[in-house]
Amino acid sequence: MIPLTLKVNAFLTYAGTQAFDFTQFEAGRMFLVYGPTGAGKTTIFDGITFALYGVASGSSRARENLKSDFAKPEEICWVELTFSLKGETYTVHREPQQEKLGRRGTM
Repeated sequence: MIPLTLKVNAFLTYAGTQAFDFTQFEAGRMFLVYGPTGAGKTTIFDGITFALYGVASGSSRARENLKSDFAKPEEICWVELTFSLKGETYTVHREPQQEKLGRRGTM
């Protein structure tokens, strides 16, 4: 499996929509995810794992707690992963269980 793109919205440390394009690294097939503590590196792996398996990679993250604490209440938490496998391209879109704002403005 080769990840191509990952998009997240209101997911863990990312309040809004964030897109990660892995295609620029395809030539070497190996890349490093690095940055300072708290920069969101683990969130990238949580997003990929959640898209594929429906659970976050960290055991301390419950499926119901994946929505960002920084997101607005009306924001919908979702993850979308596009990847290549055996020459085929697939896209997986998942939304964790979450409270949504109703038409009357209540949860």
